[in-house]
Amino acid sequence: MNGSLIIDKGLSKVRYIRGFCHEMDIDKLIGGISWRQNRIRVFGKEYDEPRLTAWFGPPYTYSNISWPQADFPQVLEPIKEKLIQTAGFPFNSVLLNLYRDGNDAMGWHRDNEREMDTSLIASVSFGVTRAFRIRRFHGEKKEGKTIELEHGSLLLMEHMQERYEHCVPRRKRIDEPRLNLTFRRIIA
Repeated sequence: MNGSLIIDKGLSKVRYIRGFCHEMDIDKLIGGISWRQNRIRVFGKEYDEPRLTAWFGPPYTYSNISWPQADFPQVLEPIKEKLIQTAGFPFNSVLLNLYRDGNDAMGWHRDNEREMDTSLIASVSFGVTRAFRIRRFHGEKKEGKTIELEHGSLLLMEHMQERYEHCVPRRKRIDEPRLNLTFRRIIA
C-alpha cells in the first residue's frame, strides 16, 4: 500500500493515500442516496446531527441511532471493491456522512461499538478539502495531528479506536459539500 504514514505507534497506524478514487463525481454520489438527519444525545441533551447520514450493510447502532440492514447501492460498489482490493480487508458496511458546508461537523469520538471490527476503518473523501483531527484519547497530553482530506483521498485507521479519537471541525468559510464514506466490518 502506498501513501503517507501519519501515525505509527505500535499497532496503531494512520495512512493517507491521495488520489485513491479521484474520478468519482460527488454530485452523482450525493444524488443517488436517501439521506436522513438523526437526533443525537450529547451530555443529556438532544440535537440534530450536524450533517446528513446514510447506512449500507448489516444492522448497526451508534449513539442511540439504529440503522436497519440495507444493501449497497450500485453507485458505491466500485468504490467498495477497489477498497477491499487495496486494503486486503473484508469491509461489509459503510456509513456515509454528507457535510453540506463548513457548518456541518463531527465532534470528537471513537468508532468503537461492540459489533464492529475496529482493527481497520477506511475513510474515502469526496468534494471540498476538510480538516480531520486525531488525538490521544486519554493519558498523556492530548497533542494531535491534523490531516487535510482531499477529494478522492483514502484514510486508513488501523487499531486506532482504542487509544485515539478523531473529529471533523467546523470551518465557517467553507460553502461547498464534502462526502465521506466510512467503511467498516460489522461482526455481530
